Amino acid sequence: MPFVTDTHSLVWHITDNPKLSTEAREIFQKVDNFQDYIFIPCIVFFELLYLIEKKRIVADFDSFLAMVSSAKNYRIEPLCLPIIEKSKRIPKRVSDPWDRLIAATSMHLNFPLITRDETLREIGLEVIW
Repeated sequence: MPFVTDTHSLVWHITDNPKLSTEAREIFQKVDNFQDYIFIPCIVFFELLYLIEKKRIVADFDSFLAMVSSAKNYRIEPLCLPIIEKSKRIPKRVSDPWDRLIAATSMHLNFPLITRDETLREIGLEVIW
């Protein structure tokens, strides 16, 4: 089954951060072994760029983008009007615009979201962690 990834999950996988849960790590390993697919909402790249610019994470954006873009088992999901429409259904307590659009992408594709974000689980989104 394909999955959608949140920003932190993808970054933690690529940087081999121990904060990534065992279940999430196993899914990413399957994807890396071409046994599954992960969809990356386009907004993830914007959030990543923001985090790099604010020096909240240390990474080379261009290298990160090139690596993910060239992987056949990672698919970049563009931001489109139907995803924005889905974001209207997300409760206002999810105030972070990136989280809202990432969650809406998961809803649009109807695939579980790999995230540690409890708020997204609480709104009824299918979350893997």
